Amino acid sequence: MKKTVLFLLLTVLLASVITVSAADDLYTVRMVYWPGPESDAMQVVLDYFNANLAEKAGFKVEQELFGRDQIMLKQEALMTAGSSDVDLFFTASRWLGKYYTFMEPLQPYLDNPEVNIWGSDTTGRIQAAVDGFRGMDGTLYGVPMDMSAHFLYYRSDYMDQLLTDPAWQETYKKISLEQMGVEMTPKNPDEWTWEDYLATSFFFTKKYNPDSPTEYGNFTHGKVMGPTAFLWTNCYWGFGGDWFDADGKVSFNNDAAVKALEIWKTSFEKGLTPPSSVTGEYAEDNEAILAGQVALSVHWNAAYATLDAADSPIHGKIAVVAPPAGPNGRFAYNHTLGVGISKFSNHKEEAARWIAWLYTEEAAKLYAEAGGIPPHTTVLSAMAEKRPDFGYMVDIVGKYGKNLPPTAGIIEDMACQDLSNAWSGVVSIEDALKSLQTNCEDEMANW
Repeated sequence: MKKTVLFLLLTVLLASVITVSAADDLYTVRMVYWPGPESDAMQVVLDYFNANLAEKAGFKVEQELFGRDQIMLKQEALMTAGSSDVDLFFTASRWLGKYYTFMEPLQPYLDNPEVNIWGSDTTGRIQAAVDGFRGMDGTLYGVPMDMSAHFLYYRSDYMDQLLTDPAWQETYKKISLEQMGVEMTPKNPDEWTWEDYLATSFFFTKKYNPDSPTEYGNFTHGKVMGPTAFLWTNCYWGFGGDWFDADGKVSFNNDAAVKALEIWKTSFEKGLTPPSSVTGEYAEDNEAILAGQVALSVHWNAAYATLDAADSPIHGKIAVVAPPAGPNGRFAYNHTLGVGISKFSNHKEEAARWIAWLYTEEAAKLYAEAGGIPPHTTVLSAMAEKRPDFGYMVDIVGKYGKNLPPTAGIIEDMACQDLSNAWSGVVSIEDALKSLQTNCEDEMANW
């Protein structure tokens, strides 16, 4: 009996040693990832995969974190050197035009059942997010893991009163006639044009309406950085413009850009936004809304969790819809962060199998529960009761979502510099757009 028990114990011990040895022998796929909340969420996903699916997949995965201020420089150094040290590169939809030549087309791997053993595809993701990871010719290069988008935020308590109070409505009509040149009637924000946005901003600015509950109508981001230009782009699209035309050429010096800049400039020129907003962005916008200083803002989706938090002074008094419409349609800017296969990797099939698993609902759910914002329709919808902003994301981006072309990241900062010069009144709109067109054409000629 003792010999039998001893034999069984030795058998179990040997089996465990073999299992550990096998796990240790697995190749480790190395993935560059964005450090911060995104990498924290991804680590939860990695830990689950490595503990439960690594043996089936034939590899483990770990992330390379270079620091938020160094990640792109270090990754670009790896790309330029043709290094096989990592298997997956981090990218964003707006940077894809800079990096796709260093990345492997993904679709052939997804279509190969020997690689994609999970049977996953792109259909579960919000289409606009997947499209953001396609090149100009439609080639898919990666998996979108986090999505950011623009909402129109407004104080629902103030809007409810504006839509029901006859005295407020008469004041609104009077101010719109004086400032916009036409008598306008208040509308539900989900029906707004950009002219309605301005008229409502005038109404909620004390300079024009001493009885306004807020000092300023809106908060308009003005800091010179690429993301500021993206906010303006919702308006530009609405007037029929885009950063690049159908032939891929820079397209800013046109009537659509003039009209969109006139809308944006009005907020600064007429004092509809706090003076400090000319150098403000995300954090300053949040502060202004939370302090009750402004009634409206075209702002990032990530702000919702802060603005409507349980301890927020405006909890239950903030609402969101898509940005206003222009004569050529209504659009909600979005971009995505994710990963693609390095063309220099010696383990492309393993990297592709990992991406194929990231496309599954299982991976998206783990990522969302850990704090990520995966653009997966089913996962976001299922969590909407706990995270209302997830539900808004599905609705707004699903209906109105639009990406900038993948080459936009090349010119985003210089674009914002010239746009800022226009909306802050440093130069005329016409001169700013001429400069913007020339500067961006010169830069794109280098690519």
